Amino acid sequence: MKPLSAYSSFGILLSLLLITSCSGFKKPGKEVTGPFSSSRYQTNSRYFRGTGSGTSMDLNTSKSKAMITAKQRLASSVNTTMRTVADRYVKENSTLNASDFMSKYEELNREVTNTMLADIRVIGERTFKLPNNQYETHIALEIRKRSMYNHLRRQARLMKQWNEAERAAMEDLIDRLLAELKD
Repeated sequence: MKPLSAYSSFGILLSLLLITSCSGFKKPGKEVTGPFSSSRYQTNSRYFRGTGSGTSMDLNTSKSKAMITAKQRLASSVNTTMRTVADRYVKENSTLNASDFMSKYEELNREVTNTMLADIRVIGERTFKLPNNQYETHIALEIRKRSMYNHLRRQARLMKQWNEAERAAMEDLIDRLLAELKD
């Protein structure tokens, strides 16, 4: 039997090192998913959605915390989508004063989001009693995009401080949003 050369020994050592280092990702613990973590509870082409959870010794406080978190996530989803569409619209329309238009659009969006959050629909609610006698509540909410956009249009028409050009640009933007819907 021939003795291994230094290069062969180094190759074997390197191969062993690669094999042991690529043995896979080790999970730091048990993976946990909530009751409303599937794609059915995420924003899609027809609905804005948000989920939240809350834990408390008191059942009502647990539900309140979950509702607040779900509403915050829902509002964040609405705001992010609206901001993206408005940015795209401003880039396409060079006749607008971009900063002024975005400021007015954000004001309208905030106002509508605050009023529409009263019209949300609860699409899921689950409460668990934990071993430490606390309650854990999970809530999933949704707002239909078409309703949100139509409400946005009505509110834009009521904005007294806007001139006709700004109102027309806003209605054009909302018409584009409605045209993109798939329902």
